Amino acid sequence: DEDIVKYFNKAIGNTISVRREDNKKLYGDDIILIYKDKSMIIPYQEKMDRDTTIKSINELIKDDFSIRLLVDSAEDDTLSFCVLPNEQWEMLEKEFGKNNLNRYFIKVTPKIKMFDLQYDVVEYSRLKNVNPGASFFNIVSYLEIEKREKNLTEQRHKGEIELKVYLQQKKEISSEKEKFISEYGLKLPETKSV
Repeated sequence: DEDIVKYFNKAIGNTISVRREDNKKLYGDDIILIYKDKSMIIPYQEKMDRDTTIKSINELIKDDFSIRLLVDSAEDDTLSFCVLPNEQWEMLEKEFGKNNLNRYFIKVTPKIKMFDLQYDVVEYSRLKNVNPGASFFNIVSYLEIEKREKNLTEQRHKGEIELKVYLQQKKEISSEKEKFISEYGLKLPETKSV
């Protein structure tokens, strides 16, 4: 994953320093990123993964830069990213409109999944039918949010989480869904009532 760090570091003028620290874990040393006056350990779980690396870099540099995924590359075997100063992204949003820009470049957020995507083909088709111009990645990203919501509901039904925690997380996910729909201009299929 150091190659990923090098790639993004080069794109922002080699301003990130990298340090390794022995953690006695199977995946190897922790990678510590240093940018300006901030540092962070990339928070891998059981193994190193590209999603965590890219999200961590974006989190570290977010005051100055933003990493976005080129949506069209999501249908290829190699994902492409664009990292620009925040002012440039803001200028592009003003020039082309936020929704238009978001159709081509999706923001890297802490909850986004970029690699290892799993999705329900039927739900994908339903969303694609009412959003013919939406990209594969935007639809699948929305389905990931819905999947988290369904998993949360299942946890509550099984008694694995308390009601207060469930309601708080449900509220957060609902807010995330609304924001995603607004930012990416998605329409939801009509639900049929019986």
